[in-house]
Amino acid sequence: MGNLLRQRNTNKFILGLIYIYFFAISFMIIPSGDDYFWWGKSGIYLLHHNFFSTNPNYGGSSNGRYLGNILEISMMHSPIFAGLIYAGVITLFIWCIWQLTGKKTLSLIMSSAIFIIIQSGYIRNVFFWFAGFSNYLPPITLLLLFCVLFERYVKTKHQLNSLIYFLIAIMGGLFVEHMTLYQVFVGIISIIFIIYFNKLTNHNLSKKPAYYYSTGAILSGLIMFTHPSYYQTSGSYRQVASTFDQYIRNYVYITHFWMVTFNYVVIILIASSIIGISIVQISNIKLKYTLIFASILFIAYYLFINIYIHFNCSIDYIDRIHDINRNLALLDSVAAIFFYIYLIASVLIIFKGLKYINIYFYLFSSIALFIPFMFILSPIFVREYFSSFVFLFILCVMFLNKAISLYEISFANLLHKALAICVACAYLIIMFMTVSNYHANLKRVNDPNFLYSYKMLKYQVPYPDYVSQKDMLIMQSPTYWKGKLSFKLKDYFYNGQYK
Repeated sequence: MGNLLRQRNTNKFILGLIYIYFFAISFMIIPSGDDYFWWGKSGIYLLHHNFFSTNPNYGGSSNGRYLGNILEISMMHSPIFAGLIYAGVITLFIWCIWQLTGKKTLSLIMSSAIFIIIQSGYIRNVFFWFAGFSNYLPPITLLLLFCVLFERYVKTKHQLNSLIYFLIAIMGGLFVEHMTLYQVFVGIISIIFIIYFNKLTNHNLSKKPAYYYSTGAILSGLIMFTHPSYYQTSGSYRQVASTFDQYIRNYVYITHFWMVTFNYVVIILIASSIIGISIVQISNIKLKYTLIFASILFIAYYLFINIYIHFNCSIDYIDRIHDINRNLALLDSVAAIFFYIYLIASVLIIFKGLKYINIYFYLFSSIALFIPFMFILSPIFVREYFSSFVFLFILCVMFLNKAISLYEISFANLLHKALAICVACAYLIIMFMTVSNYHANLKRVNDPNFLYSYKMLKYQVPYPDYVSQKDMLIMQSPTYWKGKLSFKLKDYFYNGQYK
């Protein structure tokens, strides 16, 4: 009992440190591009006009992402509010992954490590960009929160007030379109699951949590998709591939890199875990060595291709790859398909039975959430794949937990401490780079030519990979910084000046 209490206190302490860390980080994020759009007159105009305009100057910012847009505007006008929300959402996000992956010590360490092992495109476009954060982290976090509560309800019959499930869905559906639609699917699936779960077991679970969540998801979908921007605007901003050739080209040269290739750290962890599981758990010799051989092949291949890309290709400010050989791009796109075939087969072989239905759901979600974007030509950026990646990462932690559970490791506590130290050191390194960027940015924007003559900044910050759009100089606003450099204490709580 004493050990359990100490562990709980330790977990709370770690999550508290994570909250403080990201609260501090929020003050050092350098806004970029769309952040200034929403901070300025354009954002305020849209706020007062139901986020709708046929004026092409507003581009794709005319949409039904009510909460995402409001959150972005609020964060840009209040650094204190931004810090509280930013740290709160990320901490809840990490907590949800930890809960869904078994609540073990290793799960907490790995859940915290998502911030340091994800591809750099997600760092720049989701974690270190307020415009990306406000639309992409809250909806996946709210979906994961429902998964945590629903899983707990199925296992323990502990039911919260039904209004909570409804509010989670209502809020989660007003950020970004694909998550709005996916919520509806999750709600329907949760109803079907309870119906069949009650038939297969002696349980008599109420369908109220699923009904209320589904109702909230449908209502938020109606609110979003009745927005006039999806019917009354035209132009080149929103484009879907109309021919098979367009779809193939999009997949070969853009989307499969974000979907699979650049997630090489997670792929290596999954493949290594499958090797360890196969050695102990798989009794069929042919199947055992097939899985081991395939795992080694994927580890070697994704190490090679990422090293090759790093030294031979360029990746632009929106994370699209250039200068890659056509045949190599085609080969890599085929390898991505084979990787998912391998992943699906591994899940079905290693996690057999309905007791692992949650893992089947994570696998399905990792695929379902990237498929729509393979057919979209514009707008298409790496951040759209973030939700899919989150479920791939959850699968990774599940595989890792399974592999380690099969071995009696006498030095498990020492291993956990070593991993925790590695993660903590990585967090400190990122903090150092962020602080360096922050001070370098303050120095460069405090230039009269930039502030008053509206000339472009002269140099980038030391670590542009930790700034949205790789710190493109043209993406900075002298008008914003002219005000920000003269902030008083009250301005950190709320500053209503904008131009």
